[in-house]
Amino acid sequence: MNSSLILLALLTLVGCSSSRIDRKIDDVTWDSLADESYLRWGEKRLEKFAHRDHAVVQCYQGKETETLTQYKRDFITKGASPYYWLHIGNCYFVQEAWTRAEFFYRMALDEAKLPTVKSIALNNLGLIALKFDQWEKGKEQLQRSMALAPKFKVPRYNLSQLYLQFGLYDRAIEVLSDAAFRGHKDIDVNFSFANAYLFKGDLKSAGDYFGRIPREHFTREDIAATFALYQIRTGDLTGARETIKARERSNVRELTAISQKIEKILLQRMKEE
Repeated sequence: MNSSLILLALLTLVGCSSSRIDRKIDDVTWDSLADESYLRWGEKRLEKFAHRDHAVVQCYQGKETETLTQYKRDFITKGASPYYWLHIGNCYFVQEAWTRAEFFYRMALDEAKLPTVKSIALNNLGLIALKFDQWEKGKEQLQRSMALAPKFKVPRYNLSQLYLQFGLYDRAIEVLSDAAFRGHKDIDVNFSFANAYLFKGDLKSAGDYFGRIPREHFTREDIAATFALYQIRTGDLTGARETIKARERSNVRELTAISQKIEKILLQRMKEE
């Protein structure tokens, strides 16, 4: 597999299947999606939030069963709130119980009057659709979510990942360039820009966005693999080898295979020089 084919496989992996990669960030400075998604919260941030809503936090700490039991007890007092149904849906989402999660997101959508609540439900329904390769349905729900809450970042970010997966790099860049992201310092937004420009062949812009990611995050395997490919394309074979060697294994089978192929390419290229 040559470097171009590896990059194509890598972009497919880090698009809509990226939920299998650990993207938890404890430093809120580098997470512009923090207020809209707990999935990216590390343990320290979750603990700080626990006093505000213990049940919500428990879902993201691996205590989904206990949390769902608590929500059943709270039905009489909280059942009238559309957030109640959203939180139950989120617990099932974390468990990857997609059918149940979809049911409760639709309950939230039906009960909600606030556009922001409808937007959250639609975003999450869009993600479930994408997990089942229902690309058009997922795109439509993400776009509806964006229309209801234009300032929300998460639906836009998710739509950009869909565009990346299908090679629509200019569309991904356009979505990520929206005013909603103005002034951001988000690791994954910068990483998405870098991916788009790298595959477009704009190495200068790709390098600029890689440069905006804190160096300590280059050990994350998806970032390491993509940056190593950037280094190969710019002729920095020694740097690419160091990047791949320093990566933290993600336990994502496809990503591990890609990293191993990159190592083989590097060894071959270095022998040829």
